[in-house]
Order: sequence, then C-alpha cells, then structure tokens
Amino acid sequence: MRSFVSSYWPLAIVPVVAAALDAVLAWRGQAWSLADWASSVVLGALVTVTVGILLARRQSLIQEALADLELVEKVAVLSAQVPHLHSRSSSGEIVRACYDARAGMALLPLARSTMQTEYLETVGAVLDEIERRLATSLDLHATWTADEWDRFRDVVTRLAEAAQAAARRSAIVRAHRTATIAPAARRLAAFTGTRVPFDAFRHHYTRGRDRIRVRLDWDRLAGLVGAHDGGVRIERVQTAIEPCDLAALAPYRSPWYHDPASPSRAEVDHDAPGAHPIRHEQAAHDRTLVEPARDARITAVETWYSTRAISGSIHLTLATWAVASDRILVLDGNHRLAAVARLVGDGCPATITEFRVVGAAAVHPPLVPDLAHHLTGPTS
Repeated sequence: MRSFVSSYWPLAIVPVVAAALDAVLAWRGQAWSLADWASSVVLGALVTVTVGILLARRQSLIQEALADLELVEKVAVLSAQVPHLHSRSSSGEIVRACYDARAGMALLPLARSTMQTEYLETVGAVLDEIERRLATSLDLHATWTADEWDRFRDVVTRLAEAAQAAARRSAIVRAHRTATIAPAARRLAAFTGTRVPFDAFRHHYTRGRDRIRVRLDWDRLAGLVGAHDGGVRIERVQTAIEPCDLAALAPYRSPWYHDPASPSRAEVDHDAPGAHPIRHEQAAHDRTLVEPARDARITAVETWYSTRAISGSIHLTLATWAVASDRILVLDGNHRLAAVARLVGDGCPATITEFRVVGAAAVHPPLVPDLAHHLTGPTS
C-alpha cells in the first residue's frame, strides 16, 4: 500500500486542482461543462499523468534492476577479497578494496532495500578485516611508505564521504553509515604509519616469526601504552646507514655482556659483577667479544645478507627500546644488526626499520632488567 501511494499520489491531486479551477470559473460565470471535464481533466490530465507515472515506474524498475546487478557483482568482488585481506595483502590491494567499496555507494539509493543491506554488510566486513590487519600485522607497518599511508587515509576519507552522500537518499544507508561505516573510517584514518598499535607489536614479537627473548614485562608495558596520556608508545623509525659509517650504529646496544677485566673476555650474564654491554659496532671490530656459537650465527647471517647486498641496500627490522637519544637497546634482531654492522664496515649501505618503545625508560622498576646498565649514565 505504501508503495502504491508513493507512486500514484499525483492522481489524487488532479481532481482536487480541477475542482478548484472549476469553482473559480463558476464564480466568474464560466463553469466547465461535462465535455470540458471529460476532455480537460479525464483525457488531458488523468490519462497523461497516469501514463507518465507508469513510464516512470517502469524506468525506476529498470534502474533498480541495473543497480542490483552492479551491486551483486561488487559484492562478489568484495567477498572474494576478505579472505585474501585476512592472510596477506599489500598496500595496493587494501587501497583497491577501499575503492571497490566506494564504487557502489552511488548506486545504493537506486537498489532494492535487501540489496542495499547486503552490500553495506559486505563493505562493513571488508573494513573490519582491513582494521584487523592494520592492528595486528607488523609487516604492513614495516613495509608501507609515507606516501602509501597518505594514499590509504585519502581513499578511506573519500569512502566515508561517498557513504554520507548516499545516506541523504536512503534510510538504510543512513543507519549503516552511523553504526558501522563512519566509525570504521575514523578508526582507519587514525593509523599514521609512525605510531604502531601495541597489539601488533606484541603479537609479532611473542607469537610471530620473531621473538623478543629478553625478559620484558609485557603486561606492565601494555598498561603503560594503553594509558590515556600517550607518554609510552611504539614508534616506527627508519634510519639509512651509509657505507662504512659505523658511527651511525654507535647508539645501539645489545643484551650481550662481557667483563673487560676478565682474562678470558668471555660473555657473562647481565647481572654478573663487571658485566658491560657489547655494542654492535664493537662486535663488528672484535669478534672475540662474543662467544664462538654466537659469532658463528652472526657469520651465517652475514653470509645470507651479503648475497642480497649485490642488488642494493640491506634492509633489516628491529625491536628496540629508547633509553636516550644516544642509547638504544635492541630487544630483537641483535644477530642481524651485528652481521649488518660487519657489512657496513665493508662498504655496504643499510636501512634499519625500528619498532621502538618510547617514553618508558624512566619507569621503575625497569620493564627490562638489561635497562639497569643504561639508565645510570653513558656507557661505552
């Protein structure tokens, strides 16, 4: 009934307008005859309006069918992208998914309500999967460039604007935009590429292929990172190391220790009397500072990197802790950094990407026992 009334309500207005006009003409002594009513109202108005309504209705049905067809195709494309986004996805693939989601927004007000709901639910699933990937995958934060982050935020913003435009003509879009699309777009646009989600950092270094093996108090760190003041955070820092520039590696400290006063110069535990942190550049100059098994592992990594240094700069990713501007404790990637230090000394350039814990150096007691060697002043 609602559909009938919304389509044919102009027919009810025609007799009312005709009666009003007839009343005016009758007041002036020129009332319509039955022939005038038949020709002007019935044939001239009602029939013309009815035909126009029927043609418009038919055109509307055609538009609805075409819109449904286009949206079905887009739902199929987006649905196929969800499992791919779950497992692996580059910046280009994620941006493409956002563009595909945006492409159907203009068609939504023309489609059936059930098709609108299906499409919007699929878009919501895609946005949820992208957000999950960005929140849990450290690889994306390690590989995306600043330009790629800017492009991603731009397409997400434009997707939200397209949903807002469609919401003006559809109550269904309006409801979904308020409940899912707009909040998801705001959360996605908040990813900057420089500040890294703690969950992604923790997941990667506790359950991923890399593991932080120093004794880090993860629960306390989670509470500090989650605090509203934002003083403790995980940042992505990238540093280019020129060939032979071992001085650029001077701030990096390993969780390996030796006793300079010991005749054997063997490695010792961090809490041993006389324990002194070993810098990676020191390990590159003097291989006797580390135990033979560790040196063999560093040599193996060096060999692996050297086969790739032919094509250009060496790239490695580290987990670090900012003690001070001149003191960076390496939590994970120490063997790799020591190997790269040797190659840099031999004339190879390198690029270091760090996921650096910032703002927690002054926390007491220290969240990492090794920090005790770096918080009291400069170390050599």
